[in-house]
Amino acid sequence: MAILNFFRKKDEPIEYRIKKAQDGDSLERENIISEYLPFIIKTITKITHKYVETENDEEYSIALEAFNEAIDKYDASRGNFIAFAQLIIRSRIIDHLRKPTHQTIPIDAEDKNCIDPGRIASNEDFVGGLELSNEIDIFKNRLLEFGITLSQLVDEAPRRSDARHNSIKIARLILDNESLKAEFYRKKAVPAAKIAGMLNISSKTVQRNKKLIIAAVIALDNDLEDIREYVLLAERRLSLDTQRYCNGCTKESCNGDE
Repeated sequence: MAILNFFRKKDEPIEYRIKKAQDGDSLERENIISEYLPFIIKTITKITHKYVETENDEEYSIALEAFNEAIDKYDASRGNFIAFAQLIIRSRIIDHLRKPTHQTIPIDAEDKNCIDPGRIASNEDFVGGLELSNEIDIFKNRLLEFGITLSQLVDEAPRRSDARHNSIKIARLILDNESLKAEFYRKKAVPAAKIAGMLNISSKTVQRNKKLIIAAVIALDNDLEDIREYVLLAERRLSLDTQRYCNGCTKESCNGDE
């Protein structure tokens, strides 16, 4: 369930995890990339001012390669990792957009201006990249209001793509219905019986996936730009997965069962 890696709060500092990736830990590298997808996509959008497709999108592929490059080249002397990664992604994409003139923006360690922490900290684009960790802290506190921890969200979320997709759809139903939304925030709980009646599914199905439903509501209904973008990205992916996977399955299983 790679899409939920984003919500996992790591005890290890990012610098330590990057060192593990540099030393050949491919799983750690994959986890870092998965967790930082919202940041990567946001960086692309800021540069290109266009909607980012994760399939068959040249800028997206370039940004992923650049992020991998950032993991390989990073060390503590380069300052904040997110700012450093954003610098490399920006450089590679701008270089690509300038083709066929091939005017390169240097990012070598010799170009000290490119990686000076003071310069990075004063740049609005780079400061924006640092907001992700703050959003996760806010998201964590919102979840706690509903009695959910980040680790519970990751560990207890449904395994199947169709169940995760339907959890997001139920979250949208709550947000689109003023009565459901008011009850959700007042009782700090998913109004499972009402939703089950509206969707003609078992209330047990709704209850089983309530943690992910709550998380999706919080992500979509709060000023958490990066997390919201990540949920929207996950929703698009899960929609495609569900269409492929759900052919021939029962109505009950396609409405949220694991």
